[in-house]
Amino acid sequence: MRSHRHIRRGFTLIELLIVIAVIAVLVGLVVVAAGSMLKKAKSTEDMGNHRALSAANWSHSVDNNGKMLHPRTGPTGGADDPTGDSQHDRMWIMEWGNDSNGYARMVNTGGEYIEMQTAIKDGAAYPYIGDVTAFQSPLDPTIGDIDAYADASIHQQAGMPTDRIRSYAVNAFVGCLWGADDMTTYRDSGPLNLGANGYWFSTETVSQIPQPGNTMFTIGEDDSWGRNGHGWLISPTITNPQSLNPTFNWLDFPAFWDDRRANISFIDGSTGFIPLENDQIEQDWLNQGHEVMINYAETESRAIRRVLLPGRITTLLE
Repeated sequence: MRSHRHIRRGFTLIELLIVIAVIAVLVGLVVVAAGSMLKKAKSTEDMGNHRALSAANWSHSVDNNGKMLHPRTGPTGGADDPTGDSQHDRMWIMEWGNDSNGYARMVNTGGEYIEMQTAIKDGAAYPYIGDVTAFQSPLDPTIGDIDAYADASIHQQAGMPTDRIRSYAVNAFVGCLWGADDMTTYRDSGPLNLGANGYWFSTETVSQIPQPGNTMFTIGEDDSWGRNGHGWLISPTITNPQSLNPTFNWLDFPAFWDDRRANISFIDGSTGFIPLENDQIEQDWLNQGHEVMINYAETESRAIRRVLLPGRITTLLE
């Protein structure tokens, strides 16, 4: 009787290589998909923070006879400081003075001014939010460990953080009593003293904002100075607008963290974004810092100027 032998075959080298290649492709697809999902989740959280901050502004206005949060983070200083107690009480961040424990709300570390958690918690916006992390964008690469900013007693220890705790800034053209950011410098000199007598107009209350659905409230700020001090602004006017190379003055700079977009919120609580068209803008900002004059950034500059305070300064934006 003939016996039958069963021969067991393993994978050939080619088959093994094919299997490994397929697995590698699948792993690559999963990694890409996971990265994309994570970035989308961060973008969603970032937009949620903008909505929360804008909602805080709206709630503050309801509780304070229509008066909105003030965009500054500290008094302008000086003997003729035009920011009185009414403005101080509305400043959305309180980075000046000491907290209830006697610690400074902001400390100077090697020339870098670092905000503590109390700068946020003692500000006018925080009671309506109750979460310090809402002031931090998950897209912001400069944000440090929040626990390291508990209070300024850490300043007395080694390893004081030099990153920042806050990603966002408030539009300097809203919530002000008499002018852009209520700052004397802008009152007395161009291009921000838009009034005929060197004075601007009040935007303290929601009712004084002609188009709340089109007027920016918050924006992520990419600041070469570290913290985002005071209100966020660029010049609403153009230098040499009739020339072949008009110049756009960026006093502050938007954070294009979200796929080349700068996310923003509006006074009415809605959100949007400003796209980045030219990568050279960011590089010039890194090289030159505040008040960089750029003569090729018309698209981005126009998009932002249009949401500074539409209905009041629109004629200056063309």
